[in-house]
Amino acid sequence: MFAKKLNNMKKGTAAVIAALLIAACVGDAYMARIEAMQNEGVAKLAEAVDPSLYREAEQKEIEKILEDTKAAIRASKDQDEIDKLVEKAAADTSGFKTDAQYATEEEGIAKLTAAVDPSLYREAEQKEIQKILENTEAAIRESGDQAEIDELISKAEAQFSELKTDAEYAEEEAAAAAAAAARKSSKKKKSSGSQGCVGTGSDVFN
Repeated sequence: MFAKKLNNMKKGTAAVIAALLIAACVGDAYMARIEAMQNEGVAKLAEAVDPSLYREAEQKEIEKILEDTKAAIRASKDQDEIDKLVEKAAADTSGFKTDAQYATEEEGIAKLTAAVDPSLYREAEQKEIQKILENTEAAIRESGDQAEIDELISKAEAQFSELKTDAEYAEEEAAAAAAAAARKSSKKKKSSGSQGCVGTGSDVFN
């Protein structure tokens, strides 16, 4: 009787151990799948965002976003949630300008600045030039597209060409002054010539 009871206890213990082993195996497989899913999410995040493409200030902000996103991925056990975390990080970093974009802007602004010398113009034109420069520079910073930036610069150059320089004004003023002097001299000559024909009758016959 005792032996039978002991045998039943052994069988029961073996069943419990087997169940525990199965549960452990299932749990290990589940955790392995979760870990693989998380690793894949982290890999996708690395593919979506490359901090090396940015300048130092942007890199610091991007690294913070990446660290927070990685922590959230490691804490998640849901594929959809992990995918959304990666998408959000990519969207959050898309607003940062890359080093290449900054370089394109800086090159465009330098070309714009070299297109005009405000010191060659008078005050009214200088104010107009400053306004064109500010508006064009703002548009360049908003663009990031090389073709569009080139078009903005060409438009600004066309606007500059319509403004008269101080030298052009001076030339016009000198020409106008010379023309006025010539007209004045001509009037004097005509006036002097007509006065020479006037005399008394005795002067004519003597």
